[in-house]
Amino acid sequence: MDNAAGRKPRPGFPAWHGRGTEHDASFATGGRGTGSGLGSQGAIVLSSNGRWLFACNAGSDEISVFLVTPKGAVLTHKVSSGGKHPISLALHRNSLFVLNAGGQVGDTDNVAGFVFFGGRLYPMPESTRALSADNTNPAQVGFSSDGEALIVTEKDTGVIDIFNVDNDGAIDAVKHFESSGQTPFGFAVRGHDLIVTEAFGGAPDASAASSYELDRDGNLEVISPTVHTTETSACWVVVTGSGRFAYAANTGSGTISGYRLETDGALTLLNADG
Repeated sequence: MDNAAGRKPRPGFPAWHGRGTEHDASFATGGRGTGSGLGSQGAIVLSSNGRWLFACNAGSDEISVFLVTPKGAVLTHKVSSGGKHPISLALHRNSLFVLNAGGQVGDTDNVAGFVFFGGRLYPMPESTRALSADNTNPAQVGFSSDGEALIVTEKDTGVIDIFNVDNDGAIDAVKHFESSGQTPFGFAVRGHDLIVTEAFGGAPDASAASSYELDRDGNLEVISPTVHTTETSACWVVVTGSGRFAYAANTGSGTISGYRLETDGALTLLNADG
């Protein structure tokens, strides 16, 4: 049976249908949400082979693991997030890191690492680290393309954290860099290029995106500083599979802004009006 887009589903994956048909569109995580937005990017993440789905339970401080089957998603494990208020996940091979925004609920912010094996998550030794302050209002955690760095954006402090990832997957040293623009939010990685949205505190028509080069020593160098979308509250960003374009979602204005991503990492807004 064709899916809603008129394409044949890939072998081994479910064809998602509408209400009242054989496949449900939602699956219980076994945990609790918050009943409101998380202010983050990456609260759920899918493995590269499409077989495993990981989700944050921000209200119960847990991570849920699902096996994706032809009949839907099956919950295989649920584990403590290693902190309070998990809001974002990063997966590289069998290493998964969670960003806990505990400072928003009277605790402290951190990142915590897990090893994924056999459908379960196991806490990774020496892999829980604080951010630049107890309450940074963080937005996203993610890996560099080679998995040798772990990246975190902090909205309230205007800081981008770069953690070094050891050969065994644990993290140790961290470097803190000032964001080019205010309220760094979501980010996407292309090779050694890092593209970060800037929400500018939700100020009308003030949002932007900046691009950086992330070198092998974990240092950031600005390539294109604060290229404005002319829209409001740029939050999430993705890079196309070709690596030629980046698209940012402007939550406050209900729009999407497109950027051309040059080979040197420079950003150019596709349309002058955003």
